Amino acid sequence: MFKPSRHLRAVAMLGVAAALAVGGVAAAQDDSQGQGNTKANGTRPAGPPPGGPGMIPKGLTYAQFHVLKKNGESEVIRLDQGKITAIDASSVTLEANDGSSVTVALDGDTEVITGPGDRDATVDDLSVGQQVSVCGPEGEAAKSIVVAPPKPPMRG
Repeated sequence: MFKPSRHLRAVAMLGVAAALAVGGVAAAQDDSQGQGNTKANGTRPAGPPPGGPGMIPKGLTYAQFHVLKKNGESEVIRLDQGKITAIDASSVTLEANDGSSVTVALDGDTEVITGPGDRDATVDDLSVGQQVSVCGPEGEAAKSIVVAPPKPPMRG
């Protein structure tokens, strides 16, 4: 059954993770150039890399975000991205974009987000070969799995 607060929390968690990933990639790109990131020296202007804010960079394998919870304790949130190679009620195994394999635990609270119109998706709706992003506290069951939209057909 759809629970608005849980659904919104999962989407917000993934959105924050994606925004942080984009910001981290932008900072890493700037640092690797060894120069300031300004128009004056001919580099791209400040801000996230092309693709827009909140977009997960193509080719992302995984990212870790160190955050503080409301109670002041620190927590590591992990975002894994890849293609499903195995799935059951207790875990999902992904082939990450770099070819490595990662298995993430699942539980009854893991939310599956397949698109804006499908709010009742479950782990049973996932299948081998789907491209997904899995997000949750490191070492714990995933909080959310977001299925990448299918690529549009090529026009000829």
